[in-house]
Amino acid sequence: MKEENQVLWSMYQEHCVQGRHHETQRSTVTSILLSISAAILALVSLDKEITRADIPMGLLLIVIGLFGALFCAKHYERFRIHMKRARNYRDALDANISEIDIKKLKKIADETHASADILSTLPLNKLWVFLNVLIAVIGVFVALVGSR
Repeated sequence: MKEENQVLWSMYQEHCVQGRHHETQRSTVTSILLSISAAILALVSLDKEITRADIPMGLLLIVIGLFGALFCAKHYERFRIHMKRARNYRDALDANISEIDIKKLKKIADETHASADILSTLPLNKLWVFLNVLIAVIGVFVALVGSR
């Protein structure tokens, strides 16, 4: 492999690793926030009714949910920048290697996947953000019901 291609390949790999790192952080923090939210909901439901005493817990759920949604969105933004950089290095590799058409192989794989899977158009990051927004909505519900 030419030295230039070696550098491009190394940079491609580095940005793929960084992208995975952001996804792992997003996943870990979301799991922790879900666990904390479940514990809060367990405390709220301990007496089998939502009362004024549960309003702070509802507010905490709102904060946790909004933080989680923002955290997921930010990590997805960081993931995207690393994937864009990796894509640029891959495209440069493609231009340097005449024996293999990397873009064509990727296009074939993408088309095959898209035609075989209806969920391919649903962005995964929107599900992660929605999950955290749902926590905030539950917090609003707890705070509103508790204030009655």
